[in-house]
Amino acid sequence: MKARDPIAKLISDALSEYGEINRNVVLWHLEHTYNMKLEDVQNNPELFIRALRAIFGDFESIVEGEICEKIAKEYGLNYKGQGFVDLLKELKLGNS
Repeated sequence: MKARDPIAKLISDALSEYGEINRNVVLWHLEHTYNMKLEDVQNNPELFIRALRAIFGDFESIVEGEICEKIAKEYGLNYKGQGFVDLLKELKLGNS
């Protein structure tokens, strides 16, 4: 995947840690069930988390945490386990 959006790239990289096939299944599910591409996630992070819950069930919180850790590390943020939606809000506030 060649994401131009840095957040989308980080999400893709985090999902790839579960294997390319699994990453592709998640991306397919996002696009076909939720009409969402990774580049759309920043505009609707709540829907993205709902999609992850539908895909991963209870395991979603682990996947979300790994995505958040990757984003926080890339942007030099102190990830405190606040969740994906709050982390994106913190990122936006820092870039304002």
